[in-house]
Amino acid sequence: MFQFENEIIFKGMPRTRYKNIDVLFDDAKKDTRYWWWAFLRISPDYWFTCSKSGKVGDKRLRSMYRDFGNVFSTNFEDWWKSYGVNLFAEEISLPAVRVIDKKQPQFSKGNIKYLILEIPLNLTEATIKNQVLKCVKSAYGREILRITSAPRPLAKLKGIRKDVLQIAHQVSQLDYKSRKGKNLLENGIGQIKGSKSLYQIGKELRLVKSCMPTTGETAARSRRKINGMKVAVSRMLNRAKYLAQNAAVGVFPCSHPLKEPLVWSESKSKAIEDAILNRRFRPLYCDNETLDFF
Repeated sequence: MFQFENEIIFKGMPRTRYKNIDVLFDDAKKDTRYWWWAFLRISPDYWFTCSKSGKVGDKRLRSMYRDFGNVFSTNFEDWWKSYGVNLFAEEISLPAVRVIDKKQPQFSKGNIKYLILEIPLNLTEATIKNQVLKCVKSAYGREILRITSAPRPLAKLKGIRKDVLQIAHQVSQLDYKSRKGKNLLENGIGQIKGSKSLYQIGKELRLVKSCMPTTGETAARSRRKINGMKVAVSRMLNRAKYLAQNAAVGVFPCSHPLKEPLVWSESKSKAIEDAILNRRFRPLYCDNETLDFF
C-alpha cells in the first residue's frame, strides 16, 4: 500500500491524520468532499464551463475549473488522487499542546492564542488535569475556532447532514430519469405521461415515512399524504439544484440560492438552456460515468 511521506491532515474526516492513500480514499468516498464532486457533475453551469475549458466570464467558475478540472471526464478515485488530495488537505499543521524549552523558549507563530502554565510534576495526573482545565476555561478571550487552511475549504466542518446530501442527489437522479425525453426545465408537480410523479419518487425513496400509504385509510387522508410527499420531493429537488449551483461557484455544502447570480452573457445563457432542452447536457449520477465533450 502506498504511504505518504508525511502525515496529511483533513479536518472533519474520521481519522483527521492520514499516512495511507487507500485508507484516505475509503474515508473520502463517504465524506462531504465526495458530494461536492458529485453535485458538480449535475451542474449545467459547471458542465458548460468544462466544455469551454474554463474560458467563461464568471471568475468563480474559472477559479473552480482551475482547481477541480473537468469532473465529467473521470471517476471519483482518479479525480481524488489528481485533484482532491491537494485541494482539501490542510496546508498548516494543527496546533498542539507541547513542552516549551525553559532555556530556549520557542512559541508558536501566527494568530494562535496560547496560555503559559507552570505545572508541578509531583502532582497526580488527575489534579494536573483538573487544574489545567480550570485555567484554560477561565482564560480571557478564549474561543474555539474551526479554521481550515485547505486550498478549497468546505463551507462548514461540523453539523453537515451527509444523509441529506445523498437523498437530495438520489431525488434529483430519479427525477431526471423519469423525465427522459421530456422537457427538463419543467417544474410542475404531478404526473408526467410516461414518467414517475413526484409522489412516486418520494414513495420509492420513502422520503417522508408519515406520508407512506397504509391500508384502510380514508380518501381525504390519502390525498393529504400524496400532497405532503409531493411538497417534500419538490423541496428536495430545489435543495439539489441549489447545492449544485453553489458547488459550481466554490461554496459547498450550501442549499440556499446563490448570493450573487452567475455572470453569463445572453448567448451563453441561451446555449446552456438549449443544451438542457436538447439533452446535450447530461448530468452524471454514477461514479464510473464519464462524458466526452469532443
